[in-house]
Amino acid sequence: MNSFTTSRRVLLQVALATPFIMKARRSLAATPVKFSFAVPFDGSISMYLLAQQNGWYKEAGLECQFDTSGGSGEAASRTGSGVYDGGTVDINNLAEFNSKNPDADVRAAYMIYFKSPLSVATLKKSGITKPADLEGRTIGAAAADGAYRLFSTYAKATSLDVTKINWNMVGLQLREATLAGGDADAILGFDSTIYFGLQKAGVAADDINLLYYSDAGLDLYGNAIVLSKKFRTENPEAAKAFIAVSARAYQAAIADPSAAIAALKAHSPLIKADLEEQKLRWLIKNQFTTDETRKNGMGGVDPARLSKSMEAVAAGFGLPSVPKPESLFDPSFLPSADLRKLPA
Repeated sequence: MNSFTTSRRVLLQVALATPFIMKARRSLAATPVKFSFAVPFDGSISMYLLAQQNGWYKEAGLECQFDTSGGSGEAASRTGSGVYDGGTVDINNLAEFNSKNPDADVRAAYMIYFKSPLSVATLKKSGITKPADLEGRTIGAAAADGAYRLFSTYAKATSLDVTKINWNMVGLQLREATLAGGDADAILGFDSTIYFGLQKAGVAADDINLLYYSDAGLDLYGNAIVLSKKFRTENPEAAKAFIAVSARAYQAAIADPSAAIAALKAHSPLIKADLEEQKLRWLIKNQFTTDETRKNGMGGVDPARLSKSMEAVAAGFGLPSVPKPESLFDPSFLPSADLRKLPA
């Protein structure tokens, strides 16, 4: 065997080995990502567990840690501190957080909820069918919840006299029980959280009535994937990879909700799979699939719509100024259109 043949064989062996070497290096150098949900492990975040179970984050060179929290406020604080690289946060809560913590500079990078889930939930036996019917009644709410914080704006939009409202302030964990047990005539919160929380508390689905803030003209966006300043600026490629894989995960969950819930069940065996699948399907129908997402796909926002919504948010939260869209949403991390498109 001459030296030329030997050299060719060596080069061929190196070429064949290169992908495996690169894969091994990528695995060894996987970027750790700490991510905080605003909710417990439930149907609404099952797609992340599906992607993790399928190894999609690892394939992208990421080693993800997913944790739950007490809500958007906590997820925003975790991300703003830089201890967490990102989370799921209501963009309206993000506006308030950034206003109070400008140096944190947390940005949304992928919009998830395209219709505001903020709502007033009542039981049909109460006879409450319109905002005016809430006057003289008792409403249960959590002080830190966005639905409560924005209720004054909702009341103004519906000509509701807030001085005629009685309040039963409770923690988020007790909110649904307050309505189910008769200690309130209505409660405030995210539609899916309340709707399925009441069912867990023994209320029949047909007995639940929802009055949406959006029906009063409050055209707000909802939850988004947010990223910390540190993650965005120090490791932008990993941040883009995380968003891309998560976008793929949303597509997969929309295409096959049962598979997403199976991944959730494998992670959290005590969940009620049937109820969590109903919740996911609810979100697919009411949050992920809208005229806006049919046209543009998930992930992005309409700057004009976001700007208009921030006027209501600034008034409701008492912010010193109206947040600008570019201070809240960074489109540079959005993946390609094929990953954002809704499944057929």
